[in-house]
Amino acid sequence: MHLRAALAGIFCLFLFASCQKSEDIAFVRLDKQLSSSKSPDSIRALLNQYPAVAQLYFNANGAGNDTALVHELTNRASNPDLLTFNQQVQNQFGDMADLRAELAGAFSNIKKDFPDFNSPNVVTVVTGFMGPDLVVTDSLIVIGLDYFAGPKAKYRPQGPEYPQYILRRYAKDYIVPAIVFAISDKYNATNRTDQTMLADMIYYGKGYVFTKNMLPEVPDSLIIGYSDKQLTQTFNAQDVVWAYFIDNQLLYQTNPAIKQRYLNERPFTAEIGQAAPGAIGRWLGWRIVGKYHDEHPGVSIAELMRNADARQIFEQSGYKGQKE
Repeated sequence: MHLRAALAGIFCLFLFASCQKSEDIAFVRLDKQLSSSKSPDSIRALLNQYPAVAQLYFNANGAGNDTALVHELTNRASNPDLLTFNQQVQNQFGDMADLRAELAGAFSNIKKDFPDFNSPNVVTVVTGFMGPDLVVTDSLIVIGLDYFAGPKAKYRPQGPEYPQYILRRYAKDYIVPAIVFAISDKYNATNRTDQTMLADMIYYGKGYVFTKNMLPEVPDSLIIGYSDKQLTQTFNAQDVVWAYFIDNQLLYQTNPAIKQRYLNERPFTAEIGQAAPGAIGRWLGWRIVGKYHDEHPGVSIAELMRNADARQIFEQSGYKGQKE
């Protein structure tokens, strides 16, 4: 899942501290630099200065030598509609002190449990959706701010891959939880020979427990992407959901098409009912791993993430659809 690439170029270093939680992070506002660059030469110089961003975000090998990319970015930097949109994005995010503080706190928490963790450099861009929403690697995080400008922005991501139940999550508060969950993959040990639904459920559950531990003040809804109403309904009906999984022998199901019904994003899980959100298997995995971790307080988050035995975690969790 992780892309591994070294970040080349010189980054302006912002030292960010918040009382006892402080992790130095390099935070570059490339969005502002791009919007103020009106000539091909200045765009080319920026791409050459940040070649890892050019390669990972724009898929441009050779950075400034990609004439088509330079031309497109130059045009967009002068487009009146995109200038208006960019200003809306800037108004939405301001000086980004809150985003930096939340990332710094999360990185500090990760470092405490995983001493080998080195804070990635963070770069923000606004390009009118020329690249992905987020790129997360060991050394570099690129945030496409335009995706997260909120429902009142002039433009929103378009296409069949952005239905409303996905689009709802493209808001500022979802950025850091999504980044931390992506980082969890590096530490999330799995048994690749185990192709069961349960193994996938436990993988997601461990990722969510990791994210919650690193962001303890963040609401569960922002971590998994369910609305507050969906979370409440699903929590109260988990005995029904669990019974469905057991009655239909889903835990040890290995058929990819069947697994997708319960693990992939959907507006709702039709097989169970319209009140059951999509990706319900991920949520169940969170419940199982969360109960296992609660029942084994001596197991550190690092030890939990190193445990690749999904069946052991499940069996020792004692989870059977109970609310408490």
